[in-house]
Amino acid sequence: MENIKEQIKKAEAKVEKLKKILIEQQDKTNWVKIPELKIEVQSKIHHKGKSYNELKEEFGEEYLDKHLPTYSQLQTLRNLSNKYDLGLIDTWEFVKQEDIISKKNGYVARFVAYSGWAGLSCDGYATDGSDSLGVRFVREIKK
Repeated sequence: MENIKEQIKKAEAKVEKLKKILIEQQDKTNWVKIPELKIEVQSKIHHKGKSYNELKEEFGEEYLDKHLPTYSQLQTLRNLSNKYDLGLIDTWEFVKQEDIISKKNGYVARFVAYSGWAGLSCDGYATDGSDSLGVRFVREIKK
């Protein structure tokens, strides 16, 4: 019985690893290098209309934790908009939830920006979605 449980655990870990490989192989998004932040960022928002829970189901929570941009990263990119055209005006996208209390309460974070202002919203539920709410991922620059 214990041996079977161990085999199941190993198989589940292998499936998760294969899911990550599949996500990377299917990714046709353009990535933009941002040396100032030592990251690459997807040039376009995708998966609009999906809730955080749906993203979690598709990509896995570990992947989201590692690849969602932070508010600070997106704010810096917005301020560098004369150098990088990433569409950070009229945008609404998921960002990494860094507020521990909000995370404990089940809230996910969102970055919103218009021509005159940008902000962070930490009070949306993981089940909430909108046609204009999407996601873009970041990753460390490969050496």
